[in-house]
Amino acid sequence: MITPDTDEARRLRRGLASALAEKGDLTDPGWRKVFEKVPRHVFVPEFWLGPDRRLTAADVDWLSHVYTDDVLVTQMTEGAATSSSTAPGLMLVMLHALDVTDGARVLEVATGTGYNAALLAARLGSANVTTIEVDPELAKLAEERLNACGYTPTVLTGDGRAGHPAGTPYDRLIATCGFAQLPYAWVEQVRPGGVIVCPLGWGTVRLTVEDGGTASGRFLATPSYFMTVRSNGETGSVPYPGDPQNPDERATHLDPSAPFRDDAFPFLLSLAVPGTAQASDLDDDRRVIGCRLWAADGSWARVEGDSVRQAGPRRLWGEAEAAWRWWEEQGRPGRDRFGLTVDRDGQRVWLDSTDHLLPVAG
Repeated sequence: MITPDTDEARRLRRGLASALAEKGDLTDPGWRKVFEKVPRHVFVPEFWLGPDRRLTAADVDWLSHVYTDDVLVTQMTEGAATSSSTAPGLMLVMLHALDVTDGARVLEVATGTGYNAALLAARLGSANVTTIEVDPELAKLAEERLNACGYTPTVLTGDGRAGHPAGTPYDRLIATCGFAQLPYAWVEQVRPGGVIVCPLGWGTVRLTVEDGGTASGRFLATPSYFMTVRSNGETGSVPYPGDPQNPDERATHLDPSAPFRDDAFPFLLSLAVPGTAQASDLDDDRRVIGCRLWAADGSWARVEGDSVRQAGPRRLWGEAEAAWRWWEEQGRPGRDRFGLTVDRDGQRVWLDSTDHLLPVAG
């Protein structure tokens, strides 16, 4: 059932637009007009606030939660979040970075709820927007909701890592799920001079496609944390394996709370120690007292105080210590000083210039 638009929903949209404009996330008049027009609530008829509380249109506080600058988890699979509606402020930062012009042809990877596709269609026209989603049920629901709002972009089901060669060339490509490696197929499918905006690690990168099959650009200053790209039937995240038996143990001079005091280091860690998940352990006063790193290959590390335990084929805390030393030696640079170059040989993360590469473990 499609929830109709109402005066209250329109009022809440205008209020959120004003708040995001004041924050600096909504500066383009064209995007503000679109944001105030497209009803987010149509695309999120239900969502979860934590693992145990599900809100629907029948709940009195549902609409007020919809029009906040919050991520809304819209699908849970075996207790893990597998789809969400991105926080509107971050969504708008990414759309601004996309730097669209009238008539630009856009490929969106990860349709999800369809809300971002609706914003693109409202701004550029439905005929100029193609969106691809790995989950057939999500794609079907998104298309129904888009159509109910009067938007008819091309909605495809498939693995977005392959892009959509039949629709090339695109002027812009935007992804709304997280990647560890930016697919080179995207570079091939966006015209020279075109732009790619993609969450990578714990950041978002904006690349310009160049002649000769290369794309290069910098990370945005805005923090971003996205669900990892998945294949159909997978959660996309690396589940915590539990503490293994008989791990190696040694001392460490790196305080386990240090990596989490500055947002820039977890971002760096996600790029320098790729393929890993990270989490902090808190005491009752929510102070960091330990941290964990783990990877899909069974590598695991847990740090408490000055003691680290590790298991698996990689020594993840050793990799984290090396990344910390490098970051300290560079003067603790922020995320917007980092950049990425992608070509046929792979991807390279750099600091300040393309010849100053980030050492990558693994």
